Amino acid sequence: MSEIVFYIKLEPYLKQWLHNSLGNPVVFPPQSNENAVIRRFLRKRPPEVSPEMAADDLTAIVIPDSKAKPPQYYNYLGKKAKAAVKETIEDLFRANLWNEMSDLTRRNCGLNKTIAAWCEMHGIDDDYSETVRQKFYRMRTNYSRRGIFLGSLTRKRSDE
Repeated sequence: MSEIVFYIKLEPYLKQWLHNSLGNPVVFPPQSNENAVIRRFLRKRPPEVSPEMAADDLTAIVIPDSKAKPPQYYNYLGKKAKAAVKETIEDLFRANLWNEMSDLTRRNCGLNKTIAAWCEMHGIDDDYSETVRQKFYRMRTNYSRRGIFLGSLTRKRSDE
C-alpha cells in the first residue's frame, strides 16, 4: 500500500464518517469505485505546483498502488478531479445512509432518534445529526414526489 496521500475538503460529517469507516488517512478498498476514479484522474504533478500540505479542514486520502501509475510519480489531482472524487464519496455516504436507515424508519422509533443513533454508530458528532437527517429526508422526499416510495413494496400509480 502506498503511503502517499492527497488532500480533499469535505463537509465535517463526511470527514468524520470516512475516518470512522475507512481510517485516517482514508484507505479505500482495492477495486473500489473510489480508487478507480482516483487512478483515472491521477497525473504527474506540474512543476509549478507545490505539494499539498495537511490542514485541519482537509481529509487525507491514500493514493492506491498502480503499476500503470506509480504514486511516487503520479500523485496530483486537479480541482475537477478532486470534485469527481468528492462526488463518489458523497454517493457512497448516501448509499450507506439509505441502506442502513430505510429499514429502521419502518419501526416505531422516531426519525430524529434513529438518525442520531446512526450518526453515533458511524462516528459523526451530534452537531451534524440534523444535517444527516435533512439529507435522508430530501432523498426520500425527492423519490416520493415522483411516485416512487422507496420504503414500500408498492408504487403509487395513477390513471392520469
